[in-house]
Amino acid sequence: MYEDYAQIGFVLSVITITFLILILLLINLMLSSRNKKLRHKAELLQAYSHQREVTEAARMEVAVTTFGDISRDLHDEVGQLLTFSILQLEYLSTKPEQERQALIDEVKQSVRDSLDAIRTISRGLNPDFIHEQGLLISLEHLVHRAKHKTGISIDLIPNQEINDLPATTAVIVYRIIRECITNSVRHGQATKIEISFSITDNENQVIISDNGNCTDVITFNSAGLGAKSMNYYASLINGNVTFKNNSGNGVTVQLAFPAIKS
Repeated sequence: MYEDYAQIGFVLSVITITFLILILLLINLMLSSRNKKLRHKAELLQAYSHQREVTEAARMEVAVTTFGDISRDLHDEVGQLLTFSILQLEYLSTKPEQERQALIDEVKQSVRDSLDAIRTISRGLNPDFIHEQGLLISLEHLVHRAKHKTGISIDLIPNQEINDLPATTAVIVYRIIRECITNSVRHGQATKIEISFSITDNENQVIISDNGNCTDVITFNSAGLGAKSMNYYASLINGNVTFKNNSGNGVTVQLAFPAIKS
């Protein structure tokens, strides 16, 4: 019995630490956001002197979208996992002693999944991680997480040359692909997504195609669905995003931008 209470105490301690990590992560993101923007501003101005002027309203919309994504991810993933852990702990006291260990193991796994979700969210917001790990590996992490979370088929056709993209460009490509996956699943109810790359001496392209039910490109653009955010991000690398209907169901999103190696 004492050993059971010790394990329960350990699990409660881990949950408390998880909450503290989450709070520290959010504080760190807020404090580091300004410094990272200043650091990358110089690179953007030097590499892309002809970038299009974007209105303050568009910048605000991107900021709101980004923080909305963070809030949604924390609620949908971390919040649900920790709620499950708390319910399991409350249920623990009603179970016979011989059944408690299985519940304790479930709670431990739920806490591990919570920590993994926090890491995934922070990676998607951290340009340094994408730069250090490489864009391809970062996208593989993103795809793996999305497949595990949604159960859909995502085919990432690897191209090692994308690792040669400048750090700022890599972050923008990552965020646009992430937005496309979110739109395909949440709004298009897609069951299959394909992501491919075309890297040439003059122009680079990223093509994201799905089999969802959003086949009206005019409706897709007018409804928003992240299109404004994607176009804003593309403008930062002097690129553009286009949308077209697939021959069957779904939409193909194409990001095109000048070829500039790091």
